[in-house]
Amino acid sequence: MILLRFLFRVLLPILIVLPITAYTQSMTVIGGGSYARNCYMSSTLAIQLNSASDADIEECNQAILHGRLTRKDLLATYVNRGILYGAMEDYQKALKDYRTAIDLGPETGEVYVNLGNLYLLSKKFDVAIQQYTTAIELTLTKDHIAHFNRAMAYENNKEFDNAEADYRRAIELSPEWVLPQLRLERLMRNIQKGQT
Repeated sequence: MILLRFLFRVLLPILIVLPITAYTQSMTVIGGGSYARNCYMSSTLAIQLNSASDADIEECNQAILHGRLTRKDLLATYVNRGILYGAMEDYQKALKDYRTAIDLGPETGEVYVNLGNLYLLSKKFDVAIQQYTTAIELTLTKDHIAHFNRAMAYENNKEFDNAEADYRRAIELSPEWVLPQLRLERLMRNIQKGQT
């Protein structure tokens, strides 16, 4: 009970006022041996901790160089390495990996979500919105993340009606995910107060 009070009184307000935090999507690798699986696991952890290491990158490098990956797994490994580079704040290398992944599979929506995240974090909101829109139009395993991230880009671009619509869509797609509801409530309060 004390832990729940702490979460709601201390951590939840922090999450609401934190600067933009885009949510990324790692991609599962089926084949390619232990290097590819380790790269995937490292990227999944990097998403949670926003931290990665050169050793994590090396796992991905080894998978790309020696993993005998299918095209789909190679694409996933580039996305996962891009996530690691992003966590290390090496955005140019992340961008290069995402572009390579797009060349391998332009129909894979997760690539565009992660690419949109780079632009969102760089405050290039119009470009981020375009990337998220492309992701939504393609096949995604977690559409709610693309809608949530696009809502944040819209909000920062002062397109409040679009932001509201995307927050609502994220809630509709993933009702158990609390963050879109909190961001929507904050947006609506700010609009009512004229603070937007």
